[in-house]
Amino acid sequence: MTDKSIQVDHYLSIAKNLNNVESVVQLILKVVESPSVYTFSEFLELPFFQTLKKDTINSQYYCLLELFSYGTFSNYNSNKNQYPELNTASITKLRHLSIISIASKNRTIPYKYLSEQLQINNVRELEDLIIDAFYSNIIKGKLDQLNNQLEIEYTIGRDVTDEQVDDILNVLDNWCTNCDFALKTIEAQIAKANSYKQNQNEKQANIEQEVLNLKKTIMIQNQESESLNMSKESKKSQKTKGQRVSSGGKISSSGTK
Repeated sequence: MTDKSIQVDHYLSIAKNLNNVESVVQLILKVVESPSVYTFSEFLELPFFQTLKKDTINSQYYCLLELFSYGTFSNYNSNKNQYPELNTASITKLRHLSIISIASKNRTIPYKYLSEQLQINNVRELEDLIIDAFYSNIIKGKLDQLNNQLEIEYTIGRDVTDEQVDDILNVLDNWCTNCDFALKTIEAQIAKANSYKQNQNEKQANIEQEVLNLKKTIMIQNQESESLNMSKESKKSQKTKGQRVSSGGKISSSGTK
């Protein structure tokens, strides 16, 4: 369990035992400025916290929790009358949360766009805010000062609304569909490759068999040729021997006379 999770659990354990509005309001203010708490949906779901929604005086604190759960600094800046006044720590944290939301849609964020969304006109101040987010381990990336942009590698997650859950499910459904299509394509390619390999193996086997048959044919022909040559040599040898015998008989006959 991380330090952030421990801190969230600590505040939740306190929140579940609260039974008066003043204590809830004070806890909300602590939670939104805490450097260790970046998810708030569990607080919003607590029954006593939800009673604030209908409290005409303190409903702005419930709205504040919703702002830090799902909203951005731009939302706050456009509707300040809906929320209590924020201190410096809470504003910094809301700006950090806004960077996370922006990064979920674009991994390369121009300084100009960040300046507009966070209402920071000084580049050095903007970079200090981002560096502070790096050290807080809520985002990872690098500052591209040459091109005046933030390059995001990783961000922590934020709470999501019911509508956002539906969008996420649609994205996952489309992803699964694309995965199925890709898998079928890969399987088809594998089947094609296996078929090609089998055909090549069969061709190779046929070639090797033809070579073997050819070797056997040549061997048989060589054997037949050798046999024929031996037969010819044998006949020739017998013929020569016969001629010698015949010649010897004539000499013997001549001597008798």
